[in-house]
Amino acid sequence: MRLLVRLIFLLVVFALLAVGGGLAWFSSWRAERVVRLNSASSIAETSAGNVEFLQEGEGPAVLVFHGAPGGYDQAMLLGGSLAEQGYQIIAPSRPGYLRTPLASGLMPEKQADAMAALLDTLGIDHVAVMGVSLGAPAAIEFCRRYPDRAWALVLISAVTKKNPSGLSAPPFPQLLNERLTGDIGSWFLVHTADADPSKALGWCFDLVQSGDAASRMKWIQSVLGNAGQLAWFRDLAGTVAPIGPRESGLKNDLLQLKALPDFPFDKLLLPTLLVHGADDSFVPLSEIEAVKTRLPNAELLLMPGTGHIPELGPESAPLPDKIREFLARSHDGKRSGDGE
Repeated sequence: MRLLVRLIFLLVVFALLAVGGGLAWFSSWRAERVVRLNSASSIAETSAGNVEFLQEGEGPAVLVFHGAPGGYDQAMLLGGSLAEQGYQIIAPSRPGYLRTPLASGLMPEKQADAMAALLDTLGIDHVAVMGVSLGAPAAIEFCRRYPDRAWALVLISAVTKKNPSGLSAPPFPQLLNERLTGDIGSWFLVHTADADPSKALGWCFDLVQSGDAASRMKWIQSVLGNAGQLAWFRDLAGTVAPIGPRESGLKNDLLQLKALPDFPFDKLLLPTLLVHGADDSFVPLSEIEAVKTRLPNAELLLMPGTGHIPELGPESAPLPDKIREFLARSHDGKRSGDGE
């Protein structure tokens, strides 16, 4: 009996040591990640409040509105390849994300104002605008409110109306937040994306893409077989971690999603590129097609075999070049129109 008691005691001690070691590892990871995030970005004191941002590259400026959850790191990931192709990327954290306080802009129109104030602080007059997923409403508002400052608009997997597709289930950003269960969950996601990417990709597919088991496996294998896409996916997983400093922005985005207006697309005259995955389970293709009919100067780039993250999939390779070509055409057209 004494031997059994001692054995149980030792097992409890070992279990506590293991838990303590795991928590210490997590705490160290979180602290290092926050320090790294804070040291890589800058804070602009604008007329709308503080805005965190990262600026890279030289050339025509592209202002990126990231999705949810996210931050300046995600905005740079989404637009960063353009910095190597002759563009200057302005990658802010939208209000409520990382070090941009929520008070800098609750509603999409106020977030647009905050980004205009950021551009004023940086001395940038004209930009192309990129809006991704739940960042699209603020991007659209920027182009609507500041038509003389935006020369092109790229919308990727854009949320353009409240409760897209009449979802009966919670939207995927909410599900992601619930399943991650805080910073430890986001740590586990990053770890799984690195150690077992097949599993992490499966989670991703189930959240943002429709398709049967065969389509799911084909998509996972296509990403695993593409070193660039796999690295990009791992980087994307990192842009939700830690999730704590991003949570107020995410909750606000989900609140704003319930009250999005009917945007006056017919008044957006600038060149617009709509990028959308054919198998997007969050924003159905029919909604984007309806938006295209209302935009006077729009083109739709449909990505077969992809979902809400069209950068990933068997036919995603041409996407960066397609966006770059669109921006080049639009900028050349702007200069011609200006008589340059």
